Amino acid sequence: MAKLRRPRGAGMRTASAALKNAAASSVTTLGWLCRITTIDGANTYLNNFGKDVTVDGQIYLGNPGFEIGNIRVTDGRDPPSVEINLPIDDATPVLFDAAVRRKLDQARIRLYVIDHSSLENVEIGFQWYVGAVTALDSRKATLDVRAAERAQRELMLKVFKPGCQWDLGDSGCGVNVAGSWQDSVSVASYTDAFTFTITGARGAAVDDFFANGAIRFTFGENEGFSYAVRRWIQSSGTVILWEPLRAPVAASDTALIHAGCDKSVGAGGCGRFANTARRFAFDDLPTGDLTFNVTTVVPQETSVSSDDDSNGGWA
Repeated sequence: MAKLRRPRGAGMRTASAALKNAAASSVTTLGWLCRITTIDGANTYLNNFGKDVTVDGQIYLGNPGFEIGNIRVTDGRDPPSVEINLPIDDATPVLFDAAVRRKLDQARIRLYVIDHSSLENVEIGFQWYVGAVTALDSRKATLDVRAAERAQRELMLKVFKPGCQWDLGDSGCGVNVAGSWQDSVSVASYTDAFTFTITGARGAAVDDFFANGAIRFTFGENEGFSYAVRRWIQSSGTVILWEPLRAPVAASDTALIHAGCDKSVGAGGCGRFANTARRFAFDDLPTGDLTFNVTTVVPQETSVSSDDDSNGGWA
């Protein structure tokens, strides 16, 4: 039985000869092991072989396991990062409930490259943690796994984006959301972590009236939490969220929901609120990558005279 070896020092341990041979082979037998340790100390062991494997007496689950979306290991000037894709359901190693309620936030990750024929392995010797979790209603989750040093290297000054720069209701926008655009509602039924129905919304709330708005719960397990609204279907009173609920809602839960703004000048934006005069937007800002053509100016060499000699100098 092969034993997991810990990395020596801050870097990665040198791979064994057997592992190097496996990497050089035309028929690869290399794979990944992953250990996820949540902040409460619970461990989940996964592999990407498609079947369970036992290493050092520990079973690493592989069906379902996980997949590496991408891995970026650098020379030190930029922080390394890994994207891990997981199936999440009510019977998977990582439960849907744990992912959508953010129980994986700040979890510690250990990653190993392993030859699954010999079980020779080497740990990718960075201190990894889960920086963000994207949980989808298609029952998949993506973990943005970051090296611990990454947090110290990121500095965000200001983000400019197409559309209005104000957020609905802030001082720049000036719209009194609570005064005219907010309804007090009750939950009627629960479908899943993203979808539920409500009663009590105004009759004029046509489809997507609340889209890009928000709902804040005032009673129930989600009391005090706010969520961004993705869709609103008037006929059924259905609310669909962008992000999952931290806990299921139930009939009799209450909330405040307000109209949304898509940051346009149209009926879904400033036009709805008759607020075009206060619009602050960069409508010509590109939505894709921005490319600049740069001309390099080369210094011109000139002659510099002195009493002793004459040499070239930079103007």
